[in-house]
Amino acid sequence: MSFLVYDFFLNKLGKGEVDFSGYKGNVLLIVNVASHCGFTTQYKDLQKLYDQLSDKNFSVLAFPCNDFFNQEPGSERVILEFCEGGYGVTFDMFEKVKVRGIDAHPLYKYLAAEFLPVIRPRGFSPSLFNFFTHIYFWLKEHRFPHAGEVVWNFHKFVIGRNGQVVGHFSSDCDPFDPRLVACIEREL
Repeated sequence: MSFLVYDFFLNKLGKGEVDFSGYKGNVLLIVNVASHCGFTTQYKDLQKLYDQLSDKNFSVLAFPCNDFFNQEPGSERVILEFCEGGYGVTFDMFEKVKVRGIDAHPLYKYLAAEFLPVIRPRGFSPSLFNFFTHIYFWLKEHRFPHAGEVVWNFHKFVIGRNGQVVGHFSSDCDPFDPRLVACIEREL
């Protein structure tokens, strides 16, 4: 039997432990998030995407993460208030997790082990962001990241209905990037 995303148990913010097997048959977008990141405004588009596709068994699963420049220092209550009050978030928010390194949550170790190439925007700014994140990763981990590792907040993984990772998108890839939307729609 192969390992699937459905084999995990995590705590939903304010609601307790959730068995991921309850998501079987859904297409999932798993995103590590932070309240004080340059990409925090993506919450708005993640919510729009969820609103547009949730009736087709699509779920957004957000995981607050404080691994990058202390961009998610808040408590569970503070994170929920920020997301619900500031962005009207109704998709599933989970406990704060580590997404890289030896202490990474097993879910993120599983996602990073898939070694899918990361789809990222083209151009000078995305290239500069990619360079910055690789240098930051080197300074923290003393090595460069491999293909599947998360290097910043709002990194996105698409999980197909079969529980396998089918797409991997960089932090600076907008939730409505045509390639990300097409990847999700192929699985729906």
